[in-house]
Formats: sequence, C-alpha cells, structure tokens
Amino acid sequence: MNSQLSLNRLPNSLAIIPARGGSKGLPRKNVRPLGGIPLIAHTIRAALNSCIERVVVSTDDDEIAEASRQWGAEVPFQRPPEFSGDQATSLSVLLHALDYMMEVEKYPVDHVVYLQPTSPFRRAKHIDEAVQKYLETGAHSLISVTGVQEFHPYFMFTLEESGMLSPLYKMEKRPLRRQDLPRVYRINGAIYISQSGYYQNLPPDAAVFDWNSLSAYVMDAPSSIDINDFLDFKQAEWLLEHQSGDPS
Repeated sequence: MNSQLSLNRLPNSLAIIPARGGSKGLPRKNVRPLGGIPLIAHTIRAALNSCIERVVVSTDDDEIAEASRQWGAEVPFQRPPEFSGDQATSLSVLLHALDYMMEVEKYPVDHVVYLQPTSPFRRAKHIDEAVQKYLETGAHSLISVTGVQEFHPYFMFTLEESGMLSPLYKMEKRPLRRQDLPRVYRINGAIYISQSGYYQNLPPDAAVFDWNSLSAYVMDAPSSIDINDFLDFKQAEWLLEHQSGDPS
C-alpha cells in the first residue's frame, strides 16, 4: 500500500454511516456499549482516522445523532421517516445523504464510502487499504469480502418439491476434503466504495455497488464480524476483550 494515502485525505470523498433508531434484531444496538463506547463510535473512529475526507452519519434518532457528534462525525440532517422504516433500502438512505451533501452543502462528492456501524472491527487501515485497491483497479465499485470457512457452496442444495435434495452446483466429481475446495468469498458488509457517478439514474431496486465493475478487498474473519443480534454482540464483546493492538 502507498503509505502516503493514509497520511492525506482523499479529495471529495464522503463516508456515509447509516444508523436508524428502530433496530429489531438487537434493540438500540447502534448506541449499545461495546468495549466501553457506543457501537457506532467504532465505525466513526475508524472513518475519521482513515483517508476519507468527510464522515456523515444518517440517522432518524436523537440519541444516535448526539453520540455521533460526540465522537466527531457530522450529522447535518435528520433522516426523514420515509427513509427510516423497515421498507427503506440501503440505496435510498445512501442517495438521500449523497443528495443532501451535494445539493444543500454543495460538497462535490467523487467517491462514496458506505460504512455500516454493525462492523466494529473494520479499522482505519482496512478502509485505507480498500480505497487504495479501489483506486488501483479503476473499478466503479469495491466491496469488502471474507473467505467462506464452513458453508462452502459446493455443499449447498436446493430442496425439490418431491423432497429430494439437488446440489446447487452440478459436477461429475465433487471434492470431499476442505483443502481441495476452490477458495470462495462472501460479502461481509464492512466496506462499500463507489464512484458517485454510479448513483445517477439508478432504479430503486439497484445495489449500493456496481455489479458490472466490481473489485474486492479481502478481510480476515474476525475483522468481518457483523452484529445483527445478541449472539453476534456477545461474540464481539469476547473478541474485543481478547484482542491486542490499536483498536482504531
């Protein structure tokens, strides 16, 4: 990695951290203390210590907004109700924040970095390395991924109406040992980066990244923990207690 990148801000880059108040899987998870600080603070701290120029939290919740400001993020607007319910999509939340920053604040965004607060072990160095990869490849988008450890698609099936299992992948000879399996990856939800031009004239069911011009940044499994429920949170607490090094 070019170390100069981490020392300078990437011009016209915007980190958007989505954090609504109505979490059902783990109520109030975005402000729930993890390692003595709100969950969202881990993502804010990582973003502020990275090469991203501006860090904005999109929320409909006053407590989340106050905590975000205390940890240094910008909260320039309150997310409207139509982008805060269960039916709101990640794309609609992103587009609302992007439009506000470009149209109201007149901030010329070239690079959008979407950082979900449920990934507390995604650090500044991960963001910087992902940005470096994104710039080097020239792809319209980049997503972070991690290697599939247990649930390899070679051993996945669909269930027919007859009750019979049908392999997801048809092949003459199926590997039986894990070490013989091809390496595959899954999206870990930690980092999404796209050129702002990708978001022009998208259909409402589009992804927050461009499937047709997509590169990847590989993260290890512990850094890829995504908190959706109580068990995820307890796993994160255990890992935080046993890890070493700078958490930023």
